Amino acid sequence: MFCAVGIQFYAFPVFFEVVVRDMGWARTQVALAQTIGTFVAGAVGVLVGRLIHKVGLRPIMVCGAIIAGLGLLLLRTVTEPWQFYLYYGLIFSLGIAGIATVPNMTAVESWFDHGKSTALGITATGIGAGGIVMPLLAEGLISRYGWQTACACLAGILILVCIPVSTIIMRTPQERKVAPGPAQQEGLGAGGATIEQALKQKSFWLISLSAMLLYLGYMIGLTHQVAFAVDMRIDRVAAAGAVSVLCVFSIPARIGFGKLGDIVDKRYVMMVVAGLHAVAFAVLLKTTNLAMLYGYSALLGVGVGGLTTMLPGLAADYFGRRHFGAVYGALEMVTTLGNMMGPVYGGWIYDTTKSYYLAFLSGIIVALLAIVLVYLAPKSHSH
Repeated sequence: MFCAVGIQFYAFPVFFEVVVRDMGWARTQVALAQTIGTFVAGAVGVLVGRLIHKVGLRPIMVCGAIIAGLGLLLLRTVTEPWQFYLYYGLIFSLGIAGIATVPNMTAVESWFDHGKSTALGITATGIGAGGIVMPLLAEGLISRYGWQTACACLAGILILVCIPVSTIIMRTPQERKVAPGPAQQEGLGAGGATIEQALKQKSFWLISLSAMLLYLGYMIGLTHQVAFAVDMRIDRVAAAGAVSVLCVFSIPARIGFGKLGDIVDKRYVMMVVAGLHAVAFAVLLKTTNLAMLYGYSALLGVGVGGLTTMLPGLAADYFGRRHFGAVYGALEMVTTLGNMMGPVYGGWIYDTTKSYYLAFLSGIIVALLAIVLVYLAPKSHSH
């Protein structure tokens, strides 16, 4: 997840402003590539989850790394928006689906009976670490070689890291022929919900829609915060550092919220997470300098750190282990709607009003709605 999510989500805002400037495209046009990409990755997530249960983790992740690397390499040839959408939005994102959250969280969930939220939180720190390194690496490569050559360099890094890790390390207990523990035996039995059963439960929709709203707001901020800062005449390198600040604060948050989720009802933790998102966007609305931008980034980083940990934890609590990969893939497909809408919505607001005010205000509103939805979800059987 260090490479996959680090490049897909956290390096993109650094590329965003440069692509708009160099290619002469509107912000909505460039943001649409991220929207297409998140839709593709989310839609394929269910298929990835099903395939993991049938063919195992390693073939899926190796293929995913190769496809994602190919998509990045092809970006060197882009001259028109449709090519950007095809190579980044479709090919790269198709590969990312095979190496990002669904396979990684499925692997971790399959190994742990106790302290599962803590384990998921520790795993999710890879996202935060990638978010620290990849924006700064992307900025350095862009400054030295240009954005298209930078994409080729990132393709090489992704392939050289992900393929060996996927081949050597990534296996479930079943693939390693390890006997499951008592809790795993229970999860493999009748207690695990199928996708069809999960979709009929109110809890699935309340949790997934709340996460969708939070990701919608998050992607508005993440995609446009560098461009917003540059508009305020903040240095672009310093503005790109705000993405790394976000990720630095997300790392301890992922572990801390993971531990908290093992102690108290994860619904209440999720509501706290949503509250942090609302506060972060309230700060962003008032931001006029670099210090305030970093303050917003720190708050949003803590919030998203908790979100990425609580979501798979809630899925495991409500729907069990037997079909976790497929069910979590379905949940991710719903949350993808937020990832899709956020970048384009923010770009559309800016192109229409020449301001991000309404976009950032929307971040507060959707976070408050998410609190209500989580509150309405029934208590899981694990509590």
